[in-house]
Amino acid sequence: MVKFKNVITSIVNQHGESIDSDFHLDIESDSDVIMNLSIERRSDELTACQYYLQRGDLMRDPEIRLRVEPDAEWTPISYRIDALNAHEYSTEGLDIDDVLETWAENLRAQGFLDS
Repeated sequence: MVKFKNVITSIVNQHGESIDSDFHLDIESDSDVIMNLSIERRSDELTACQYYLQRGDLMRDPEIRLRVEPDAEWTPISYRIDALNAHEYSTEGLDIDDVLETWAENLRAQGFLDS
């Protein structure tokens, strides 16, 4: 989770927003093969999503919703990949740290994070 939190926070900061307040970012990829990225903070919920259009439908691949705890820790509460019809939700939190770490590496490799 640490790598994911650091990457998302850095992306948000490089676009002039603060991870600690409400914001909405839509970041378009310069490539036809890399999906766009959306990151949004509303109150105590943070959502990060890469997406593409398929026959006019927005396809999330993936979308992760996290609860921002009072101590500033992030708890994943929802995970979705539309093409696989995969969706998990739990108010207790999901054990998806491996997914988050891999996605953090992918976001860096895809150029969303300035060096």
